[in-house]
Amino acid sequence: MNDSIMRPIDSQQPLAKAFNKVISKVSTLRIMTSPRIFADAKGEEASFKMVYYYQTVLWEKWLHEVVTRLNEWVNIIDEYFDEFEGSWRYYALSKRLDFLKEYGSDEDDDYNEDGIFKTEGIKDEQLRYHTVFRDLYHDCVDIVQDCCADDLLPLIEAIDTNSRFSAIDVLQNVSGKKIPSYFMGDDGQLHEATFADGELLKARKMVEAEDYGQLVHAVADIMARLTAELDRIAHSDAVFDDQHDLLYAIQNDAYALLDLKLQTVQHK
Repeated sequence: MNDSIMRPIDSQQPLAKAFNKVISKVSTLRIMTSPRIFADAKGEEASFKMVYYYQTVLWEKWLHEVVTRLNEWVNIIDEYFDEFEGSWRYYALSKRLDFLKEYGSDEDDDYNEDGIFKTEGIKDEQLRYHTVFRDLYHDCVDIVQDCCADDLLPLIEAIDTNSRFSAIDVLQNVSGKKIPSYFMGDDGQLHEATFADGELLKARKMVEAEDYGQLVHAVADIMARLTAELDRIAHSDAVFDDQHDLLYAIQNDAYALLDLKLQTVQHK
């Protein structure tokens, strides 16, 4: 595995495609800051580079995990309604039994006298950790759940910086000579770019960078709101209600994010 290369998200969903664009815009930073030998981890410059390298690792993880989490929410809620008829208790009883079969139990209350796991007379409290909301909310340190929109500001700044970087400009400054650049025309032929063409391209890159930055911030903000709602329910007695309207709303928001239809999101 090459840690200096940021992995694209293996999905054709609109959000994944947009996030892959984001990854492509900060992948150069990963390459520039990735340590290659032990000497790269020494000195003041190493400390500076490692901060950015570590940031790119977290950005990559967050971008991938957001898409994974949204699909996970969609699938869990689909299962809840399709297989378990939207019944919190039916869902929790089944998930509890699956858990006991896989991991066993040290609690006598989980067994009948014949040593078989109980399937009747189960109290609500015994089902708390097997409810749909406990499956939707990851009760552990988690990069999606433990993230707020402001945590992504360095990523947004990196996207903006990338839009202002031009390899042609750098080479021209170093060489002192004009280096021609080219673009593909509507006729399918390569044409040498004029100064005006170059400035227009820079302007487009900056506008595009702003759009992707706003997308990252908006998605992070919506994910934080959805996570807060799941956290609230998962750690209250509301887990013992069917919660149909809320679950449909969360699933619809997940679909909206995956399809880049942020204007239809309810939790914003």
